[in-house]
Amino acid sequence: MRLGGPIFEGDIRDTAEWIRRHRRLGFSAAYSPYIADPAERQEFKHALREADIVLAEFGAYCINISHPDAQRREENIAEIARRLRRAEEMGARCCVMHGGSYNGSGCVKAHPENFSERNVEHNVRTIQRILDEVRPEQTKLVLETESYVLPDSPDLYLHMLKAIDRPGFAVHLDPVNITLSPRRVYHSGDFIRDCFTQLGPYIVSCHAKDTNLVDHATVQITETYLGNGTLDYGAYLTELGRLHPDTTLMIEHLNAEQLPSALRYVFGKAAALGLAFKGAESREPL
Repeated sequence: MRLGGPIFEGDIRDTAEWIRRHRRLGFSAAYSPYIADPAERQEFKHALREADIVLAEFGAYCINISHPDAQRREENIAEIARRLRRAEEMGARCCVMHGGSYNGSGCVKAHPENFSERNVEHNVRTIQRILDEVRPEQTKLVLETESYVLPDSPDLYLHMLKAIDRPGFAVHLDPVNITLSPRRVYHSGDFIRDCFTQLGPYIVSCHAKDTNLVDHATVQITETYLGNGTLDYGAYLTELGRLHPDTTLMIEHLNAEQLPSALRYVFGKAAALGLAFKGAESREPL
């Protein structure tokens, strides 16, 4: 497996230092930065290849392909195609987008029609259109699993995979984003295993964070940073360990003060399971 996460210090323009910081943390996967100059992008790509660091994700988040305004919708679709081309050029494993929303207030947001069959069909046709236009050979276009837009379950993701039916489409899994009920919190291992049973062969990248349940008058399910919650990382890492060794697990949604604790937790959990992250031998204590 490959682990990656945010780098809170250093200048992306200093590629050698950026690589050193990844190695010190035991990371062999990285979020793809924005590099405007084509020559600098190629230099960066070759430097990472020599360092055996994989670009896990290129972001196309929060770009609404179901925007109710037709002009905005077309502009957004064109922007995702542009980002997929850039991700392919950079050699990223995946380009991550969101399912479309009928909420036209800006970023993709909740709306009662988001899960309608009409929107499922529109998303399928639009993703087919983007892939047929760009025709990526190494980067996969993937959807971020979410509770408020498509897909909000492994069943729906699998349905969309089969309907899209393109080799350039794959799966990005964030189980925390779709831990929607106390049942999924209390039995997160069962839910994670179900996700991997249905989607495992198609998964190219995953997110690492955590979840808690707060039992007030109304139950609240809250997101927290990796290792500070109850998500069954024993099940999560075990299932990841069965996939292709270049499958990436990307830490997100924490700050610099929380990162050392998160790293101790995830490396410790992997070691207890007899699993290893590629590049972990270069990790320095924090």
